[in-house]
Amino acid sequence: MSSVVDFRNECKFAFLGLTNVRVDIPSAGVTLPDGTDVVTEFPIKLDSQWQSWLGIQASQVSGANLVLARRATDGFPPENLPISDDVNWDLAKQIENVFSMLRLLGTIEYENAFLIMGYMQNGKAICQHFSKFGRYEITRGCLPWLIREEHLATAASLAQTKASLLASFPDARNVRLFRGWWALTTALQQFYASDRIHGFVRALEALIYPAIGKTEKQFIHRCSLFAAPSAGKDAARQALEEAYKMRCDVEHVHPWDRSLTQYAVSEREDIAYWRTRQMESLACLAYAKIFADNALQWHFQTDTALDQFWRKPEHEIRNTVGCVCDITKLKLVTTYDGWGRAVFSQWPTGWRESLQRRNEGHAGDTFHAIGFTA
Repeated sequence: MSSVVDFRNECKFAFLGLTNVRVDIPSAGVTLPDGTDVVTEFPIKLDSQWQSWLGIQASQVSGANLVLARRATDGFPPENLPISDDVNWDLAKQIENVFSMLRLLGTIEYENAFLIMGYMQNGKAICQHFSKFGRYEITRGCLPWLIREEHLATAASLAQTKASLLASFPDARNVRLFRGWWALTTALQQFYASDRIHGFVRALEALIYPAIGKTEKQFIHRCSLFAAPSAGKDAARQALEEAYKMRCDVEHVHPWDRSLTQYAVSEREDIAYWRTRQMESLACLAYAKIFADNALQWHFQTDTALDQFWRKPEHEIRNTVGCVCDITKLKLVTTYDGWGRAVFSQWPTGWRESLQRRNEGHAGDTFHAIGFTA
C-alpha cells in the first residue's frame, strides 16, 4: 500500500481512480501543493465488504494505477462521519478540478475512471458512493502523453487559482471566461471530432471577444497573435480560418469538411483532424496560461476589460500573452494506430524519449496494456 495516503485517523475521503493510464510518479506516491495525494494503486484494502459493495466493479477499482485522493479530518464531530453532507462532495470537486486542469496539459488516455466517497471510522473504511466518472476523449492523430509529477503539481496549482477566481464572482454563469471554460471541458468529453472542434473554437471565441458581424475576421486575427510567432502568422491564420469555417459548418449541421474543397477528397479527413488538434491545443494551453497568470487574468475577467485589451496595439497584445501554442508546429498526421493516435513514424523528433520513465523503480508502467508498443 502507498506510504503517502494514511487512513489511520478518522476522516471523510474522496478518490478519483483511473485504470491503464500512462503515468510516471514514485511508487510511494506524491502530495500536491493543494493537499491532494496521488498514488499508483488504490489506497484501501478491498476486503469482503468492499467486494460486496462494488460487485463487478471491484476489479476496476483494484486495478487503478492512478488515484487522486483527498481527506477531511477537521470541522465535524466524529459521530457525524456517517452522515452524508457536503464535505465529501467538496473533496470530490477539488479532485475533479485538478484532473480537469491536468487534461489541459496533455492527452490523457485511460480505460476506466471512477469516483468513490466515504469515511474512515474505528480503523474501517466505509464506502458511501461509487460512480463512473465522465470520460475525456482524444482527437484522432493525437500523440501519447506520459503524466509526470510536475504535471500533477502544475494541475493542482492551476485548480487552486481557478477556484479562487471563480469564488470572486457572485454569478460565474455570466462571466465570459468561465462560459468559455465550460465549452472547452464539454468539448474535451465529446467523442466525434466535429463536436470537439465546435467546442474548441467556441472556447477561443470567449477569449477574443469578437464584435457582432466581425467574428470570423477577428477570430483569425486575434487568435493568430498568440497561436504562433510573428514569422509563422500566415500559416497560423490559414489554420484558424479553416477551423472557423469548419466550426460554422458544424453549427449549421453541414458536413464538417465542407469548406476544405481546396484539398483532394482523400486528404480532407486528415486535414479536418489536424485542424481539430490545433484548436484543441491552442484552447487548452490558452486557458491554462490565463489561470496560471494573475496579471493576465485581469484582462479576461470582464467584458469591459476584454474590449479594452483587444483594442491595444498588436505588439502590446503579443507581449502580454506571448505565444501560447505554436499551432504551426503541430504536424499533419496521415497514418493512425489502432487507438487513433499518430503512428510512431509520424511522431515529432524526441517525442519517444519524452515517454521514457525516469526511474525504473516507479510503478504505473502500463504502456503495453494500452497499446504502447514503440
